[in-house]
Amino acid sequence: MKKVILLALTALLITSCASIFTGAKRKVLFESNPSGAKVYVNGFEKGTTPAQIKVKADDRIDFRLEDYKERVVVMDSKFNLVSILNGISIIGWGVDALTGSLKRVDTKYVKVDLDNKATAANFLKNGTIKSVDINTTDKLIETVIVLK
Repeated sequence: MKKVILLALTALLITSCASIFTGAKRKVLFESNPSGAKVYVNGFEKGTTPAQIKVKADDRIDFRLEDYKERVVVMDSKFNLVSILNGISIIGWGVDALTGSLKRVDTKYVKVDLDNKATAANFLKNGTIKSVDINTTDKLIETVIVLK
């Protein structure tokens, strides 16, 4: 009987509860407007929106789509309450800290709006400059661009 109690106590002291029960990663649904953006997690391409991807707390998520400005999101986190089950086990707390299971991603859904990279250079490709007026008195420059 003493061996069983000793074995149970040893197992309890060396376990890392958050790593076992919840882990460090969580599946998150990523969407973009417009859809079809490539999703990069910490610099590695993981899919195209809409996509469900497993991420960890504090991961950097980049959304890239041609002719649109890149958007960056850093995953938020909160303390993983399951790790309290470690109790007084220093080894358990240490394992959870090393695996990143002390923090857990708090978000299940991320949607970003991508802005178009419309610049004057893009407009010049599709048109011609009709006139440029320089008013030195008021310090104004007025440019008329005619688009095709």
